[in-house]
Amino acid sequence: MAEDELWLPRLSGRGGPVYLAIADAMAADIGAGRLVPGERLPTQRALAEALGIDLTTVTRAYAEARHRGLLAGVVGRGTFISDRAAADMAPLAQGDIDMSMNVPPQPLALLRSHLAQGMERLARAPDLGRRLGYRAAGGGAQERTAGAAWLRRRYSAGGAAAAASPHADRVLVAPGAQAALHALLSLLAQRADAVLAETLSYPGFTAIAARLGLRVVAVDCDGEGLLPDAVAAACRGTGARLLYCTPTHHNPTTATMSADRRLALAAVIQAQGLTVIEDDAYGALAADPGTPLSAFAPDQVWHVSTLSKCLTPALRTAYVAAPDAIQAERLEAVLRTQMQMSSPLAGGLAADWVLNGTAAALADAVRTEAVARQRLAAELLPPGSYQAQPDSLHLWLTLPPDWTPHAFVQRAARTGLTLVAGDAFLSSDTPVPKAVRLALGAAPDAAALKGALIRVAGLLEGPKGGALGVV
Repeated sequence: MAEDELWLPRLSGRGGPVYLAIADAMAADIGAGRLVPGERLPTQRALAEALGIDLTTVTRAYAEARHRGLLAGVVGRGTFISDRAAADMAPLAQGDIDMSMNVPPQPLALLRSHLAQGMERLARAPDLGRRLGYRAAGGGAQERTAGAAWLRRRYSAGGAAAAASPHADRVLVAPGAQAALHALLSLLAQRADAVLAETLSYPGFTAIAARLGLRVVAVDCDGEGLLPDAVAAACRGTGARLLYCTPTHHNPTTATMSADRRLALAAVIQAQGLTVIEDDAYGALAADPGTPLSAFAPDQVWHVSTLSKCLTPALRTAYVAAPDAIQAERLEAVLRTQMQMSSPLAGGLAADWVLNGTAAALADAVRTEAVARQRLAAELLPPGSYQAQPDSLHLWLTLPPDWTPHAFVQRAARTGLTLVAGDAFLSSDTPVPKAVRLALGAAPDAAALKGALIRVAGLLEGPKGGALGVV
């Protein structure tokens, strides 16, 4: 579409609410190639005026499109078609790899065996009837006990005393970290509140914040993550009282805080009276995860640990440690309102695996494969071209001067690879990083990953055959 041409949805023949018709028309135009990844959409006000409809309708349409993964937006720069949108419209061809999804390389043989055994144990359990009905929103007693055991293992791996880990009365079960983050932001913040976050942050968090009307304030980072002095300055400058962060294997940069950095940040958290959401998505996977922030400031930190990155996303199970039992009850009330309950079958299977040691064995297998994949990346990608941890699921690839992130992503798509451009992770209106994230776990095996990395390495040599066909 020409740069000065205003995109207008084709609404003729589409029934139902207008906002859904606009989102459906957008999806259709992406599938037909009339809208391409990286293309800027008109402002909501401009589209409302062009269509002669209420601004609120367009706002709902854009929110719906964003929920479907069609849009990416950055405050101050506009709304764009997301890099993953076109890929999501069609099945992957043979040899194609979606490296935009940060999934663990799953040990299928082990999973198949343990799934069969675990489900058989659940089917024979005397409380099966209760598991097939409604349960407490934050999980039953066994699931919460398992969550506490899982977090105790995480605390121990980080060097914290076992006594510091949360008891079961502080632990809740949520259907995935995304659901946990939505419930936490709903509980801890009100519309227009400022929430501090890393300059580059998990897009799922920024999407929730936008939907809830929260103002995300980017805080400067370095190679270890958040700068404590910058956090303190942001608190003083904005009055923010809530911080979201990922101290271990940060997404997307993989930055991991040292012990000294965690202590310094904890001191700022306590001095500023901050409430913190600690997203520990990768902590259970890392061999050296560091002590959780929640161990340093237990009265102020909510710790979120998901099984999606270290075992399998299919469990849709995350454990949330609240500062105390009363706060846990408050979060449980929000979870009940938003989603009624987690799946008792998924939670029961996860609990069974945690309590009998299966989960730990599976996490070890995932970590071993993650290490092997990072070694392969080190062999095939130019030295110094990316940031990663030895056992991280992804890497943060810096692009040469002759590539822009969206151009690189588009050219990679022509080779069958789906990547994520750096601006997808911006938490506020800051310069776009010349980088892309590569998720190494999606490739089905080492051979497929090797082929993908060879293609990436070839692209890093520079655009070939002209500037993406522009004449």
